[in-house]
Amino acid sequence: MIGEQPRVLSYGELVVDRVDGHDRPGGAPLNFAAAIQPLLGTVGGDCLVASRLGHDDGGQLLQKAMQAHNLSPVLLQSTTDEPTGLSLAEVKSQGDVAFHLEPGAWDEIAWSEALREQAAVCVGLLAGSLPLRSPVSAATMVALFQTSSASVRMFDLNFRHEPESTLLTSVLEAATHVKGTVEEWVQLGTILSCQADQAHAVATELHDQFALDSCLVTNGAGGCVLLDGEGAMAGLPVAFPTTEGADPIGAGDHAAAGWMFALLNGRSRLDQVAAADIMGAWAASRPASAPGIPPAVRDLLA
Repeated sequence: MIGEQPRVLSYGELVVDRVDGHDRPGGAPLNFAAAIQPLLGTVGGDCLVASRLGHDDGGQLLQKAMQAHNLSPVLLQSTTDEPTGLSLAEVKSQGDVAFHLEPGAWDEIAWSEALREQAAVCVGLLAGSLPLRSPVSAATMVALFQTSSASVRMFDLNFRHEPESTLLTSVLEAATHVKGTVEEWVQLGTILSCQADQAHAVATELHDQFALDSCLVTNGAGGCVLLDGEGAMAGLPVAFPTTEGADPIGAGDHAAAGWMFALLNGRSRLDQVAAADIMGAWAASRPASAPGIPPAVRDLLA
């Protein structure tokens, strides 16, 4: 079970999401933290975000968002040498999203004593693959996974940038859980020269190769499939009433938060899938990258 005052560490790219010309706070670490923080609060825990911001309007926007979600800035690094990260997002008519990530401060997240200390005490660690695009942030991320004693060390695939296979292998060797879309699992299989070429088969092959606890394959409104030593577990599609202007940006990060919380609470395989589906569907119904969750969803999963 989750224990007393649990702490989860969320690492990676804090960015300003520019969607249809409008700026909003985003980046996987913030999206994930905004979703899991209310859940952790029900058991006296919290989530820390580790990233790097510039001294600019974007950095201020993200710091205000952190405050709004009751997230501590203790692991936020700052710099005057690089701007805060910017993600240019285009939401297409069929709901797909195209991204372009500008170089930013999060490409230079430095390893620190504070990070080492939190890696040693956290019960959950979440990081996506985007920080692997730069040497500094990649080295810090690998060190986090290799140093952390967390029972859940979750690697979230995000292939807007394709990492080197050696870096992916280093993270997978230290990870316990891996999440990705159907397309990302197929791409991961290609990068790592897997024999399998279908998402579920790739996840199963890598589950065995790297002795992972479990893998999650997400498929948008089609829901998630959990793959582990017991086989595959699929949930039921979930939907919420859609707010005007809603888009799927951040939905995968919310699904990761639901899965993480269910794992930390020792929930059943079916409950894990349900938590991921509910959280992802909620985020997809909202016009924000980091909407967090309402009390009704929090109480459903707590």
